[in-house]
Amino acid sequence: MTKLIEPNSICNVIHDGIKQPIRLLLEHNHVRAALTLTFAGIDSMAYLGMPATQTEVTRNDFVAWAESYIHIPADPPISGLEWYGARCGLVHTYTPYSKLSREKGCRIIGYADDMLPPVRFEPALSSTLVIISSRAFIEAFFAGIDAFLIDLYVDEKRARLTNQRFNSMFHSLPL
Repeated sequence: MTKLIEPNSICNVIHDGIKQPIRLLLEHNHVRAALTLTFAGIDSMAYLGMPATQTEVTRNDFVAWAESYIHIPADPPISGLEWYGARCGLVHTYTPYSKLSREKGCRIIGYADDMLPPVRFEPALSSTLVIISSRAFIEAFFAGIDAFLIDLYVDEKRARLTNQRFNSMFHSLPL
């Protein structure tokens, strides 16, 4: 019988490989590096959630995952496409600007630390800039992972696919 949940893979990949390094970076005030790993983590979650027939994560997968699992109270809400634009800016150019934001396809996301409320958008000052608490974003990502894992393992067929994908991901192994 196939194990429906691979607790060692979840702990190794999710806790030890994704969440813990991000927490460590935050503890040492390396916020930009923590944000970069957070966006890489969203890509990894999109990989776990993509259809069985697919082998590569696409922009649509990232956007859909972010829309479903990144929840930070904001008016208007941060869209999955805006998270994708923020990812592209940070990962590809180490700036808040992406092709999407330059073409006015999404707002520019800037970051602040421990800000309340966690999102500030002042359209009278700038209709293209939204400031987000980096810690609130990261905590929303962690909460999203937890909810997502539950969703992945509700269905037996999806659980098997998830286990296969977990097994293909990087793991820390004892020497």
